[in-house]
Amino acid sequence: MPNGAVDESGAPVTARHLDIQRLLAYWCAKCGERDFARRSDIDPIDLRFMLDRIGLVEVHEGDTRRFRIRVAGSWWRGQYGFEPTGLWLEDWPNPEQRSLVLATYRSLMELRRPMIFMRNHWVDDRKLDYEAALLPMSEDGVRISMIMAGVALHDDR
Repeated sequence: MPNGAVDESGAPVTARHLDIQRLLAYWCAKCGERDFARRSDIDPIDLRFMLDRIGLVEVHEGDTRRFRIRVAGSWWRGQYGFEPTGLWLEDWPNPEQRSLVLATYRSLMELRRPMIFMRNHWVDDRKLDYEAALLPMSEDGVRISMIMAGVALHDDR
């Protein structure tokens, strides 16, 4: 599988923001010949250029697929007005954001490719204005077990 990124529809896309370009290049380098990077491949020190805007989301399979925010950088708390670390996505307090994020995670799981997309609209009384990358990770090389999310603000090019 090529490591090229796609948008939410599955069409090939190129990152615009330097931080997203760097994050995608890092993830691709950590994949090597594999389809996905592993969590153990990622060193937070390497991501210090945007660590406050990185989140790791666990993927839990069962009767239904669930997503849990394992860790979220400080930007996420400031953007959304609550601490998302440790939160299950179904408990996300803002319903429009919850639906939007859930749809995006589901797309990633179906596409099985890194995703890059833009947000520039109001959701739940909050302005979303950024470019984001969702990068699938797998411990066994087959099942996506974690998603690394990175955000770059439009006004910070």
